[in-house]
Amino acid sequence: MTTHTHMRRVRSGTAPHRGRALALLLAGLASVSGCTSGEPASPKPTTPPSPASSAPTRATLSPDSPEEAAKKQAVAAYQAYWAEMTKAFAVPAFEGTDLKRYAVADALANAQETITNLNNSKRTMAGKPLVSNTTVTGGELEKKTPNVSVSSCLDVSAWKIVDKKTGKPAPMPTNAARKYVITSLLERWNGSWKVLKDELHPDQPC
Repeated sequence: MTTHTHMRRVRSGTAPHRGRALALLLAGLASVSGCTSGEPASPKPTTPPSPASSAPTRATLSPDSPEEAAKKQAVAAYQAYWAEMTKAFAVPAFEGTDLKRYAVADALANAQETITNLNNSKRTMAGKPLVSNTTVTGGELEKKTPNVSVSSCLDVSAWKIVDKKTGKPAPMPTNAARKYVITSLLERWNGSWKVLKDELHPDQPC
């Protein structure tokens, strides 16, 4: 399966959201990902399990299982995606960042559109957003092209659009959402996880 085939498939299903997503990003935005995961249940004090004899089950996967490793790799790529996006929007430009390494399809198109709009308006992004509580909510890791869905809490209150020359913040709507849920889709292409699309949910505070 070729890259351009993926891009056509994803864009056809998400194009109606692009304008809304871009407007929300320019009204607030976010980055700096964090990942939280539940701690495994404590062993019973009477009969502690032996690490050598304990085997992972389908219900409780070992931290070293292929599925858990794949999820961790996807989350790490998602975190890097937001970190590189923050760098790119601070210029604004792709040059000097690895954003294209992590963003493809609609995610890359939205980033390009935002960079273009920022340059046209002679503005940039200052500060840093916060993406926390990143959780894998679903996935199809057995497919030829594995995918996962992630959900995070996006806080854009510290990420400001500013005038590139003066550094003064751009006027923003007073009622714009600043902290809300964001969901994203990632796929593994040639061994590397890529972010295909994001969907912001300003009606879902977190």
